[in-house]
Amino acid sequence: MLFTARAKVNLTLEVTGRREDGYHTVDTVYQPISLADRLWVKRVPEGLAFSCSDSTLETADNLVCRAFRLMQGQLPFDGGLEIRLEKEIPSQAGLGGGSSDAAAVLKICNELFSLGLSREKLAALGGTLGADVPALLYDGATRGSGSGALVTPIRTSLSLPLLLVKPPAGLSTPAMYRRLDELGLVGKSAVSRSGLAEEALVCGDAGALKAQLFNAFDAALRPAEQKEGSVREDEDMAAAVSQIALVQKGLRDAGAEKVLLSGSGSASFGVFADQKARDEAFAVLKERFPKNWFICPTETVNREKI
Repeated sequence: MLFTARAKVNLTLEVTGRREDGYHTVDTVYQPISLADRLWVKRVPEGLAFSCSDSTLETADNLVCRAFRLMQGQLPFDGGLEIRLEKEIPSQAGLGGGSSDAAAVLKICNELFSLGLSREKLAALGGTLGADVPALLYDGATRGSGSGALVTPIRTSLSLPLLLVKPPAGLSTPAMYRRLDELGLVGKSAVSRSGLAEEALVCGDAGALKAQLFNAFDAALRPAEQKEGSVREDEDMAAAVSQIALVQKGLRDAGAEKVLLSGSGSASFGVFADQKARDEAFAVLKERFPKNWFICPTETVNREKI
């Protein structure tokens, strides 16, 4: 059996505060897109046999394995699975690839072993694996709060053509949050862009939605005061920032109406007026950027599908 695990972008990502335990709170709109990993699944007598098209991901700590163990520990069931994961979503991109794989495994176990867990229960379990997992249990837009794991679905049929570009350099999520703290960019704003984006999605108003697209981490790409002991991190950040700047300028030059990071990056996405404009930009940027840069035309998806 074949199952899909969709990537996501963040249409909005506001970092609203910092808790006493050091973790940050967010207000965000998660949006699944057509880019997806594929999971080939077969029932077996017991256990989990896991393989992946990227052999470096074949570890017991992979979120596929952790999700299976979580389900089996939560509600023991007879039988096991053989899972072959075919990766299409790049890692360290802010596109939720690993989280989406985990969400798919939670749904697969629930369905194939007739566990009868509600979406809410699956979301609560998924939140223990990662903040993005609950949102990716839904194949439609959701609004996330707290760490991002508290999600509510958004009813919408709006579709947007997007172009994803990820350079080789990655960004550390903890480093990006530290950068926001250093720049004083953490705090709840008077008007929630996420709330306005949700309203636009429900109304199907693409223009109003594009006006609210926002990611606080884009501001974190600005230079920050160097802290003692952070030289290596600053060198890595500088390399990533340089590449992301080229990506975002390239997307704008190619006609994107809006350009922003997804999650904490390093993938950026451009929103285009229509598929024709998006596809023309794809052709241009495939020639402009190096061959090892990930460039993918995609679109937002708002329909339920395991």
